[in-house]
Amino acid sequence: MDYCIVYLSSSSGLFSTDELTAILQQSRKNNSALGITGILLYFNGSIIQVLEGSEEKVKTLYQTISLDQRHRGITKLYSRIIDKRSFSEWSMGYKTLTASQMDNLKKINDGVNKSFSESANEENAVLGLLKLFYETNARN
Repeated sequence: MDYCIVYLSSSSGLFSTDELTAILQQSRKNNSALGITGILLYFNGSIIQVLEGSEEKVKTLYQTISLDQRHRGITKLYSRIIDKRSFSEWSMGYKTLTASQMDNLKKINDGVNKSFSESANEENAVLGLLKLFYETNARN
C-alpha cells in the first residue's frame, strides 16, 4: 500500500521562473531516488502539493518540507493510505496556474464540499482540495 499527503502553503516570497525551475529539478531528482511521485501546483505564491509513495518516505519528505524556510503556513489537507497513486508517472508534475485557470477550477468545483470525512472517496477529495486551494489562496 502507498501513502499520500497533500499540503497547502504560501511561499515566503514570490518565486521567479528560474527559482521554480530549480525547485522542480531538485524535487524530481530527490523524488525519483525515493520512489515518490506527485504534483505541485503554484499560483502567485500559493502552493498545493501531492506526495505519494511509501508511508515512511512520504512522511519524512513532508517533515523536511515543513522545515523549509521558503514555505510558511504549511497546512496538511490530506494524509492517508491509498489504494493507488494518482500521479504514478510523475516524479513531480508541475503547473503554474494563471488567474483564469484558477477561476476555471473554482467553476468546476462549485459542487464539491470544502470539508472531507475519512470516508470521502478519492475523486471527491481531489476536487475538494482543488477548490480549497482556490478559496484559501492568500494572494488571490
